[in-house]
Amino acid sequence: MSIDITWGRGDGAASVSTVAELDAALDTISHTHTKQMPYCVTLVAPGGGEFPIMLDICMGHPERSFVYHVAADGSSAWGYQPDLEPGPTFTFDYAGTPTDAWPERTRVTQATARQAARQFLTSGGQRPHALAWETAE
Repeated sequence: MSIDITWGRGDGAASVSTVAELDAALDTISHTHTKQMPYCVTLVAPGGGEFPIMLDICMGHPERSFVYHVAADGSSAWGYQPDLEPGPTFTFDYAGTPTDAWPERTRVTQATARQAARQFLTSGGQRPHALAWETAE
């Protein structure tokens, strides 16, 4: 399966089908933008129907990330690591718009966000099991 990845406002797009390709794309995003604000990176799986099957993660912050999943039925949830306290407040680039990250949503390390992205790719867009999930209302 192949997924599409986008970040920034026209800054970048990629299509990947293997974990190695995904890791390389995330490495590029993370390393290229370490001196800028972190990026929201959107991964989109095929076959979403009315709602795109997607996973948003934050790349480029030295310590924290967030993970947000939207399923084919439109249900969504925020991922978190139960043993991790809320993270620091920081600003990230969301499609070209500076956006503040809520500390309660940044209860994810960079390593776990990457693990979730890999699971999203290899499962065909299913909600990654690397995290606990809080359903968004």
